[in-house]
Amino acid sequence: MKQKTKLELDDLDKSNIWSITASELSQMIINAKKKKDEFSENEKHYMNIIKTVFDIQYLKRDNVQKTSQLESMGYEVYSTPDENGNNAIALRKHPIKKVTDLTLENIQHLEAWEVLELIKNNMGTGWKGLSLAIQDIIESAFFVDCTVMPEKTMHKKDGIVDRRKADNYEVLELEKGGWIEGVFMKPKPKVEKVHNDYSIDDEEDGRRRRHKRTEEEEYDENEDLDLMDVGNEEEDEDMNDDELKKLDGESDEDMEDEEEPDESNIQLEDIDNIDDIADDDE
Repeated sequence: MKQKTKLELDDLDKSNIWSITASELSQMIINAKKKKDEFSENEKHYMNIIKTVFDIQYLKRDNVQKTSQLESMGYEVYSTPDENGNNAIALRKHPIKKVTDLTLENIQHLEAWEVLELIKNNMGTGWKGLSLAIQDIIESAFFVDCTVMPEKTMHKKDGIVDRRKADNYEVLELEKGGWIEGVFMKPKPKVEKVHNDYSIDDEEDGRRRRHKRTEEEEYDENEDLDLMDVGNEEEDEDMNDDELKKLDGESDEDMEDEEEPDESNIQLEDIDNIDDIADDDE
């Protein structure tokens, strides 16, 4: 048989705290207070978790009236080492008396018959009269089946009641106007949650890897730009002297073409000037 792991105050969360008793919690607090500095530093965190499930008060053990008053209110009182004039602690686990007291945390620590008892005492609403939110909470921990049929049909041999009991369901029967609402419930297999502790060192390693990846990407981009520049320079260097001269020659010819007159485009004014020159010669 697997032994129950002994929890310490540091191990508690808003789910597993429902599984411990007031006596166990008092001993956890006593043990944790032995490390005064650590307890003082984390006391607010501890109390935030504890108060989701337990009412807690510190008091003097010799205050008989106060002790009796708390015990009459359902508190359990335990002796503790003296601290700030108090040497006792009173703890009371929050009762689950109504379906509206159910949460995703505490539902995991109830038996099927306990949940059916809450439904039975819920003003006769049965399963179908519960809000969808409460149904979702219950179904997070239990398989639930509900049917409404005549009593004879419900209880016939090898009928639905017999079959559900054979499958280890707990059964609740509620009268509904001559018919019977049958609510059948059994716990789902417990699934152990795997917690992935993402430490500060892991986070730092992740940042370093992202930073390195960014630097490599920037380096690749700069290298590509440098290669493009080198390629352009090589293209310029590949042009030999003849090609450069050819380019220079083409430029000179263009300039000469601009200076030489076009004989085919002689204007009429030029022709008149030629006639004047001929008359003068005569």
